[in-house]
Amino acid sequence: MLAEVSLTPAEGKRLIAKAIAQMDLIQIAKEEGIVVIATGTTNAYVVEELLEKEIKEKGLYTAGVVTENGLNITDPKSRLDPYVIEKGKSKTVKNSELCEYAAKMGLNDVFIKGANAIDPFGAAGILLNGVGGGTIGSVWGHLTANGVTTIIPAGLEKLVPISLDSIVPRIGKTKIDVSLNLKCGMMVIQGVVITEMEAFKELFGVEVIPIGGGGIEGAEGCKIFLIDGPDEAVESALKLVKKIKGEPKLHTKISK
Repeated sequence: MLAEVSLTPAEGKRLIAKAIAQMDLIQIAKEEGIVVIATGTTNAYVVEELLEKEIKEKGLYTAGVVTENGLNITDPKSRLDPYVIEKGKSKTVKNSELCEYAAKMGLNDVFIKGANAIDPFGAAGILLNGVGGGTIGSVWGHLTANGVTTIIPAGLEKLVPISLDSIVPRIGKTKIDVSLNLKCGMMVIQGVVITEMEAFKELFGVEVIPIGGGGIEGAEGCKIFLIDGPDEAVESALKLVKKIKGEPKLHTKISK
């Protein structure tokens, strides 16, 4: 059975979060180890799906954020703290504390970090403005040294058509001459990238091909997918798509 569906960025984030929440390695780490859900818009949906906890202002589950007027810092007084789950118990911690958790994480733990860009070669890029590279700058050495699984939720709206490794040498806060709001550098990381394609496969075992994107009247940034699989699996995927249709757009507050 073949089906065509479209997902807005917000709907795609919901789909990705549902897939991540039911992954075996996530469920095991949640009960027996450590799961860190760093800040990020898609990660706010992951918190909701994994902890069954509503985050009313998901746009505030961020440190830096892209809005219509450029790259911005989320208002420090309004931003939400990241979640850590350790042996079944969840709590919020300060971003500055994530380095301590990363240092003690190991093979059976999971760190979830969103991205600003993904490329066709499996890499993810994170824009950096904070001192020392912000959250990812403080934890990445520990994660890679300890062999911690990193899950990277990122909708296909983040896909760039070139290797991210070619971008890094060209940008940086002291290299950029002019920017609308913030100037940023970039760190490229590797991990398990979960887009809408992987989410559909994880949830329903179907094959997924992106066949288009963009739109108007609420469909700005959307992606169009061809879903291919057994009738029952495709019908289940369609049922979920209909359920998440109408996912509200995100809003935030930025530092003035």
